[in-house]
Amino acid sequence: MHLWAKTHGKLQITAPSTYDQHLMKQGYDVEKVAHEYLERFVLATYKHAELLWQQTYISGKYQTRADGIIHDLDTDNYHIYEIKSSTSEKKDHLPDATFQSIVIGDTLTIGSVHLVLLNDEYVRGDSLDIEKLFKMPDVTQDVSEMTPIVLAQMREALAVCKADTQVGVLNCLNPKCCPCLDLCHKDLPTYSIYNIPNLTPKKRRELEEANTIAIDDIDINFSFTPKQQKIVDVMQSKTPFLDKSTVRSLLHGLTYPLYFLDYETYDEAMPLYKGHKPYQKMVFQYSLHIVSGNGGEIQHEEYVATETGDPAYDLVRHLRSRISDTGSVIVWNKAFEGGRNKEISEQFPEHKDFLLDINNRMFDLMEIVSKGYYVHPDFRGSWSIKNVLPVMVPELSYKDLSINKGDMAMIAWWEMVNNTDQDKKKETSGALLKYCGLDTLAMVKIWEKLCELTI
Repeated sequence: MHLWAKTHGKLQITAPSTYDQHLMKQGYDVEKVAHEYLERFVLATYKHAELLWQQTYISGKYQTRADGIIHDLDTDNYHIYEIKSSTSEKKDHLPDATFQSIVIGDTLTIGSVHLVLLNDEYVRGDSLDIEKLFKMPDVTQDVSEMTPIVLAQMREALAVCKADTQVGVLNCLNPKCCPCLDLCHKDLPTYSIYNIPNLTPKKRRELEEANTIAIDDIDINFSFTPKQQKIVDVMQSKTPFLDKSTVRSLLHGLTYPLYFLDYETYDEAMPLYKGHKPYQKMVFQYSLHIVSGNGGEIQHEEYVATETGDPAYDLVRHLRSRISDTGSVIVWNKAFEGGRNKEISEQFPEHKDFLLDINNRMFDLMEIVSKGYYVHPDFRGSWSIKNVLPVMVPELSYKDLSINKGDMAMIAWWEMVNNTDQDKKKETSGALLKYCGLDTLAMVKIWEKLCELTI
């Protein structure tokens, strides 16, 4: 449907966000270094060859631009090197490479097809070693096996472009980021099947084909996982569900003082500092709300790095002085904070015991929602704190903050540390502290609300 809408001028065109621009820049940066990698290290593996860089190829109605093609002059074979700014093969990479192989292979003899990916095992030293930065899986056989499928998809895509109306054209399954809602999801109800978490595309299509979009219209015999069924039941009944005994037991298991902790991070495709891997998340900020005891006062500590350089070391030292050796550390999604602690502990072994001890004392407040112990219809199948907070603590809101999302914080921080305007740095620093501070205050208030609900 998105293809049809684009072809017929019905796609909602929006300017790329600051974060989208950041991702595009990272892609260009990886491409530039990969070009050097192909020239210096890959081309040298051929006896007589030339590198063809970002040339366009046409086959009938189809057109593609290849990143790098090495023409082996001895065999007159052409070897495709498709650059992707990721550390692993994504679901769209192979169809992309297959399409290129089909179009280019119409006029040239394809010898092999490779992906050029960032090496997720590469750890930067004092400088960037581009020979070790990349890995090149050979996907020639995969491309060969996928060719009949992609050829069929190419014919189908062309038919969609030529269709006069959208009748019978397949809609997308994700209203949240759909660029043509009136075509894909017209008159979408407040509680819809797209709110059911982790529902497979096959299941979504089954419901669509049964003309079941609204949660209230779902057949009682339709098969869901137990967690999904609970969420469906809650949205249908418009009545919250609370497993009071389980939640009470979890909250009573916490040990004072309670440390409500949140990190903000920045990542770069190519590692910027020694000891970092591609896309490793650098913790540049934390917020910490401390509840000393039952009914005790709440203390707030915070830190944000304001200068260039690896921010983690000074941040951990600052955090170490604020967290004692006892007490529960409460986060929203422990895989994130816990993962960052593990990474930093590997960089700075002198802080390993402290960071891993934090992980051992960590309690994930999000799991009360994500595991279905407390489900509210207005969560609409989500356990993001941005969706849970307005329902449980409506007096708190991210809406009025100048920085109110993680990707905004990431970009703002990077711009701040590279800015020489001290007034602007101070303004951005303040906005970052407010945003991260609200994350931990939100956890405190949600915890308090849960305590009230389980009395």
